[in-house]
Amino acid sequence: MSAFLNRSKPPRIRSFVIGGILFLLVFQIIENWPSIIQRLGLKEESRASRQILTGIEVSFWVIGAYLVNRLINRFFWDGAMSRAMQRTVPSVLKDIGTVFVYIITGACIAGFVFNQSITAFLATLGAGGVVLGFALRNLLADLFTGLAVNFDNNFAIGDWLVVPSVSGGEGTVGQVDEIGWRCTRLTCEDGTTIVLPNSILGLEKIVNISRPSIMTRFEVSVTIDYTVPVERVRRILLAALESVSSQEGFSKETKPKVLICNTGKRGVKYNLRYWIHPWHPLSPNTSRDLVLTAALQHLQTAGITPAYTKAEVFHEPMPAKHFHGHSIADKVSLLSHITIFERLEEAELERVATEMRRFQLSPDEILFRRNDEGQSLFILIEGLLNVQVDLNNSGHEQTVSQLSPGDFFGEMALLTGEPRSATIQAHTAAVIYEISRPTIIRLIENRPEISECMSLAVAQRQMKLDQARNRTTNEDTADKVQSISKQIMFKMKNYFKS
Repeated sequence: MSAFLNRSKPPRIRSFVIGGILFLLVFQIIENWPSIIQRLGLKEESRASRQILTGIEVSFWVIGAYLVNRLINRFFWDGAMSRAMQRTVPSVLKDIGTVFVYIITGACIAGFVFNQSITAFLATLGAGGVVLGFALRNLLADLFTGLAVNFDNNFAIGDWLVVPSVSGGEGTVGQVDEIGWRCTRLTCEDGTTIVLPNSILGLEKIVNISRPSIMTRFEVSVTIDYTVPVERVRRILLAALESVSSQEGFSKETKPKVLICNTGKRGVKYNLRYWIHPWHPLSPNTSRDLVLTAALQHLQTAGITPAYTKAEVFHEPMPAKHFHGHSIADKVSLLSHITIFERLEEAELERVATEMRRFQLSPDEILFRRNDEGQSLFILIEGLLNVQVDLNNSGHEQTVSQLSPGDFFGEMALLTGEPRSATIQAHTAAVIYEISRPTIIRLIENRPEISECMSLAVAQRQMKLDQARNRTTNEDTADKVQSISKQIMFKMKNYFKS
């Protein structure tokens, strides 16, 4: 590619000036040839004199062709044509222009220097071209396909192409580096170079990812068992898409979608559709990884696993395959994975599961506002929630982060009695569990050491947020966690005594 770019640059002034000086010098020699011959002591009619003059005249035409070709490259190809095409002119077009300049120069040398018929010269050249063309027909097919590619402007240098594989595989993805005489060079994501004969580009179906717009739609699919309600799956997968769509490289203008693609033996196939700007900076493979990772995490938190080929035989009632969130067993399973409850015993988890309340939020619905009094702790099961804070005390709240399935929040207001520190608004439809203050009070009364576990869990969570913002070291973290935990414990004791 560097060679191509160097050839595309305007000619250096020094080489052009030297060529011009040589051209004028040779012209002056030809004009004053009789007097020069006399000074050299040669006869104008001698064989040596004629040979020297012939060589000088040939040099005159060759130097003139060189200057004309450089002028054409500078003002026509790199100037007018480059502006008209709105891109760098490929080297194959410049090379063909150079060939025509020197063919015309050869005809002029044959006619004016050697006094031969220009028509005969061109006829001989044409006959030789027919023979050569028959011998190099495959090479010429590549050449003319390359010309067609450049004039059609279906792709250009810098575009990303998908070229079908000869063996019928997924095909090759690469960025166009150079469109040459015979072949086009692509650089793949792994850094390797693919050289494609231009004739293949004329025969195969080529997908240009970069045109007409760099923003491109991609899809990944997930198959879910028939027993899971469609609306629930849509809610979970859409939340997963929304959770990654805010990252750099994903389109902010086009919203992601979840569509039912097909049904089969395993279950319902859902397409997760999203838009990215390929390789700016995300590659399609990287974006696919992000989307599928988020989808699997959200499904796992919701207690759902993707469908797979299986054969099951049950001699007793069929067990529940998925977490539905309504039974006590489902709720206990959920609570056991939440940090502040992970040390509770089975009976204590069941007591909390029995008393906690399940409800849903619609998109954009407010759960609670900043400075509200708080008597509950919440656990997000499905969907996404926006955390909004007034950063500049301007009265206008901004979204500073998002809560994902498995996150708990509202614990500070519940444990210390402090007002809510942020506004929580549903980004997508969401399913939430609420645990009230009386439930927590009964837990602490029965097992006072639970309060210490809770305060430590909350302190660790706050420290993780501070560590991400301020990049504190691990040495600082341990001391600060203990300090924050003691402060929370002190507030909890005062609050629960009141």
